[in-house]
Amino acid sequence: MCLTDQRSSVHKLTEAHRTAVKVIRRMQYFVARRKFQQAQKPYDVRDVIEQYSQGHLNMMVRIKELQRRLDQSLGKPGLFLPEKGVDKGYYSIGARLIRLEDKVMQMDQKLDDILSTLQAQLGDQSQAQMPGPAIPPVRPLQTTTESPPVNQKM
Repeated sequence: MCLTDQRSSVHKLTEAHRTAVKVIRRMQYFVARRKFQQAQKPYDVRDVIEQYSQGHLNMMVRIKELQRRLDQSLGKPGLFLPEKGVDKGYYSIGARLIRLEDKVMQMDQKLDDILSTLQAQLGDQSQAQMPGPAIPPVRPLQTTTESPPVNQKM
């Protein structure tokens, strides 16, 4: 559409249409001016404090919910400590880990007992069978209280 076509289409508008366009444009201007004036007004301190306290309360509720979920899955730190006794039936990850460590330590102690019994029996047999072929001495296994690193699959 060329410039002359636009001018001719504008001239074809009736007076009522022109008035309607002017009214709509004025309404848009007044709305924009009101929004601009409201944006320039300083904030009311009470509104700011109220919004801040609502945001803070919302954040505290979320933090408490996260803490509750952590305590439920991992367990509260003081519930399954050795000096507190048994883990009180809580089946959290922390309590299970403590139970597992206790069982590993018991198994380690049993293996140490079995090893010492075997060494004692082999020592008695080697003294009783002196004239026979020489039995190589049994080297004791090295046991530590620390468990070796375990490859964990994540």
